[in-house]
Amino acid sequence: MKHSAAAPYIEILASHEPFSEMTVAEREALLANARVSYHAPRESLIAANTKVEECWIVASGRVRGERSDDKSVGALELTVGEMFPIGALLTARPVISHFFAEDEVFALRVPAKDFLAAVDRSHALADFCDRRLTYLLERSRRALQASYVAEGSADKQLPRTLSNLLRREPVTADKSTSVKDALLSMQSKAIGSIVVVDSEGKPAGILTERDVIPRIVLPSADLDAPITTVATSPVATLPDSATAVEAALLMAERGFRHVVVVNDEGLLKGIVSERDLFALQRHTLTGVSGAISRANNAAQLALCASDARELARNLIAQGVESLTMTRFVSRLNDQIAQRLIAMTAAKFGIREHDVCWIALGSEGRHEQTISTDQDNALIIGESANRDVLPAFAKEVNDSLAHCGFPLCKGNIMASNPELALDVAAWTARFSEWIDLGDPESLLQANIFFDLRSLWGNHALARDLQRSVLQRAANNQRFLKQLSDNALVTEPPLNWLGNLSATAEINGKQVIDLKRYGVRPFVDAARVLALAHEVTQTNTIERLQALASREKLKANEVREWTDAFGFLQSLRLRAQEKPHVTEMPNAIALDQLSPMDARILKECFRQARKLQQRLQADYP
Repeated sequence: MKHSAAAPYIEILASHEPFSEMTVAEREALLANARVSYHAPRESLIAANTKVEECWIVASGRVRGERSDDKSVGALELTVGEMFPIGALLTARPVISHFFAEDEVFALRVPAKDFLAAVDRSHALADFCDRRLTYLLERSRRALQASYVAEGSADKQLPRTLSNLLRREPVTADKSTSVKDALLSMQSKAIGSIVVVDSEGKPAGILTERDVIPRIVLPSADLDAPITTVATSPVATLPDSATAVEAALLMAERGFRHVVVVNDEGLLKGIVSERDLFALQRHTLTGVSGAISRANNAAQLALCASDARELARNLIAQGVESLTMTRFVSRLNDQIAQRLIAMTAAKFGIREHDVCWIALGSEGRHEQTISTDQDNALIIGESANRDVLPAFAKEVNDSLAHCGFPLCKGNIMASNPELALDVAAWTARFSEWIDLGDPESLLQANIFFDLRSLWGNHALARDLQRSVLQRAANNQRFLKQLSDNALVTEPPLNWLGNLSATAEINGKQVIDLKRYGVRPFVDAARVLALAHEVTQTNTIERLQALASREKLKANEVREWTDAFGFLQSLRLRAQEKPHVTEMPNAIALDQLSPMDARILKECFRQARKLQQRLQADYP
């Protein structure tokens, strides 16, 4: 680059995001006209509510930003390699925060026109500016995957994209192909499936070897009829950029053995089979799921649960996306519980229509992690034989404990007679919690208002949830109390905007990610969902449902869901080792990489923003 005062800082920036993803030419162009300035501690850099003409990059030292309207909530600290004020520059608005030097600072000051030109020129910079938190999360996940691969694990294959698993061209048939010709093609090519495509090459259906007997042989189907008469349609697809984990998850959830893969335009690229995934790893989601369905006793299910946890640990270490992971864990936990309940119900002569086993807490929200205890209850139908229910519920709870799901210390379990009620009694119980609004009622609300039907007569749970949502939404005093309770737990950032330990374990400063990271999002989303009668119980689905109803801004919801996902990812990583500490949800501050520490601070700031929104609704 031509001589510039900023030239010596090119290499320094190359080790920081997003500059590390930019080409040398892009970095040089960005800094070509930059100037370097020195600032003493506490010196003002940019005043609030002023127009900015430069993008500032911290070259050394620390910069503090404070919102003029709230010096605590809006505080943030910027260190080497961080830019400000990006939002003001991109939207050509006055800056909201007051920025000043926290200690001695050297700053690179890039003219606004050069910065905006660089955004247009560099995909990495544009991506970072457009979705900063998402960008950093992806970089963190990639770094974790690279670290895992470097360790040479024999089980490192599942994060591979589906495009890397496609070994041959898919065999296809158009819609007019006869059933007979399709079967002959499958036989001659020794394949287990054939894809029906439309005139554009997009998948319109699939016929597999599993379909032959039930759809063709037993009904004596007309072999001269078009293949569309027996093929599955519409066909479930995944993009070729999806991972093998996502394919395994889809197979387990839908009972498929084949997944159709398409490109960005929706055109057929190939097929990935269950056999392909089994070739990647000894334990797969589909394999464990199949073993669960074949289990005949609690001992066999305990082995399945152990395999599921081991697979989860491997996938967490590989950097599999956290929301996929929590779906994975919850899905297998659901299957284990459902199989246990079904076997025990048969033993006691209980029909599915008689009762509804409901999941509560994190299980009810589909947000279970590896380290989780039981939270469940029972809704009793009119036709149930109440005499056998206590023994039935106790055996299920004990069997779940044998499978690695500890009994709830607070006795929030279906074996507790107080938690095995009919719909009328449950409705009265919820009404009491809503009407009283005392501390104990608010505590119960945080557990029971996340109920989800797990096994049995699902209509019982739907009826209960419908009446509870209506009553809660119409009680503003209760929502205000629930909101106040949700605001008690503050994200652990100190007055400088830095991470603040919440406990000390074995001499290490740690943060309890469940209590101080995840809970603020969970509690706030619950209050807002109850206020608007949102039926979803999952935290992210609640926020997205509120955005779709235009109760929350879509861009804010994206930031909140990204932050929540990262916090869940850190929790899973903390629990990844087979022998966790006395606080399985704790992360030691000195174990955080610089990137993860940076992301964690931003996640806590997002938690504060969500709490501010809740406080604005219920002042």
